[in-house]
Amino acid sequence: MSQPSVSLVPAHPDQKPVIANLIQLYLHDMTEFMPFPVGVDGRYSYDFLDRFWRFPYFIMSGDEIAGFALVIDECPLTGRAPCWFMAEFFVLKAYRGRGTGRSAVQQALQAHPGQWHIAVPHANRAAQSFWSKSLAPQNPISRDIHFDGDDWRLHDFVVGTK
Repeated sequence: MSQPSVSLVPAHPDQKPVIANLIQLYLHDMTEFMPFPVGVDGRYSYDFLDRFWRFPYFIMSGDEIAGFALVIDECPLTGRAPCWFMAEFFVLKAYRGRGTGRSAVQQALQAHPGQWHIAVPHANRAAQSFWSKSLAPQNPISRDIHFDGDDWRLHDFVVGTK
């Protein structure tokens, strides 16, 4: 049985609540290595969706939502602009380890040629491994930076223009 095709589909403003729901799963996964308190409503607090809603995407596996990506056009960690930045990237556990995330990353990079920064918290070892492998074809210049109380690995590269 073949794997369903992976596609990166732009999200529309009326789909923002769907991304907000997926962010709850994303934050739940990240509590393994970063503290995110739960509010009195039983939800994780996340105040960045409006700020990061510039180039929102669903990661699709066939007809099923497999995750999301929020791309913005400036790097909040370095202040560099213009610069593409993967503000948030999440693949549901059921779709991990199948190439879904790697395919979605390549599609996002192709959709936004130019300078890129991708930053990963040191504490997120699984994401460190994923991004190192996924970005290997771009030969990024990677360095450690400290931002907002956390240590990050910043990958800096350019995706060729067509």
